[in-house]
Amino acid sequence: MELQRVPSIAKYLSVVFLFAWMGRSTVWNFLPIFFENHMSVFWVGVATSLPALVTLMLDIPVGNLVQHAGEKVVIFLGLLVAIFPPLLYYIAVPATLVLGKAVEGVAKLFLWNGGWSLSLKSSSDDVESETVSIFLLGVNLALIIGPVIGGFLIAANGFGLTFGLWVFTSLVALLVYFTYVGVEREDSLTYSIEEVLNRNTYVEEFSDLKAHWSSLKLPFSLIFLYSIIFSFYWMAVPLLLEKVSGDFQVMGLVFGAAALPKAFQFLLGDLADRVGKQKTLIGLSLVLTPVLVLMNFLSQVLFIGIFFFVARSISSGMSPAIHAIFDSACPDELEGEFVGFNQFFKHSGQAIGPILAGTIASLYGINASFLAAGFISFLIFLLTGYSIYNS
Repeated sequence: MELQRVPSIAKYLSVVFLFAWMGRSTVWNFLPIFFENHMSVFWVGVATSLPALVTLMLDIPVGNLVQHAGEKVVIFLGLLVAIFPPLLYYIAVPATLVLGKAVEGVAKLFLWNGGWSLSLKSSSDDVESETVSIFLLGVNLALIIGPVIGGFLIAANGFGLTFGLWVFTSLVALLVYFTYVGVEREDSLTYSIEEVLNRNTYVEEFSDLKAHWSSLKLPFSLIFLYSIIFSFYWMAVPLLLEKVSGDFQVMGLVFGAAALPKAFQFLLGDLADRVGKQKTLIGLSLVLTPVLVLMNFLSQVLFIGIFFFVARSISSGMSPAIHAIFDSACPDELEGEFVGFNQFFKHSGQAIGPILAGTIASLYGINASFLAAGFISFLIFLLTGYSIYNS
């Protein structure tokens, strides 16, 4: 990697996002356990799905807001909003827990839409991959290190300290961003919002989706199903570890280790290029299915940690193949527009995953929810196999 060729803005954003995600990552994986002390497991699932529901409803309008107002002001708004969820969680009544999750979705929406657009727009085509890698480095480091730190802090001092750390690192991220990036805007924010509200965004873009649905239904279906499995982990794994009396230090190590495969996702992406996207997806989904089913029967922390690491590694490897299938099916002239629908189907699945886990857990126990995840994985296997058979 030629680091000197990567634009400075991507490096600054990586540092900003490292701070923005570090405090959050110390406690985020443990939130379902914290929430369960204040509401039923079903409502924990609903609350956990709220950030994805918010992004699902607002992804396309916020994308248009980025285009009109500029990335920098949208990222600044996201960093500002990100200060409030831990304050709401600290109050710890059901209403503030739910509101905190909704606000968390708004912050994530502003940060990711603005961050992706600014980092890619600032890079040249020949260093685009390197730019993305640097941009994501801060977040990925926070996802690996944060839970380990958080597990020890929660065990020693409870959740309050991690909520305070979340506020502190969010303020640091805001200060670093304001110092090194700034808050320039292209159009007036009020004017930009009015432009977004006056556009027939959904009518125009859904017409294009309908015209190309025959070629895009496979990748969008795969993205939807994969996202259910991905977000299902958010709810089911912490509650399963709590059920078998795993302590917070061990949980933190499990969550940190499970985030490691994201750093090596490119290796399975290379495998998909060499073996074939659909063949890779068939193989991975066929292996993932029994791993998830077997988690229904686990009752020891060590084995749950090992199986979760394996499941997370396999599912992380599925993502490059699925997105490559999308890229192959998407017309070049409409790729920017259909990336918005890619996010739409992704967030639809992420909204369903925690609700599915919470519903099944409330009826049959948290272990049984892994059977549902295994069924979703098997659906990916069947759907991909069917597409190969008919090609």
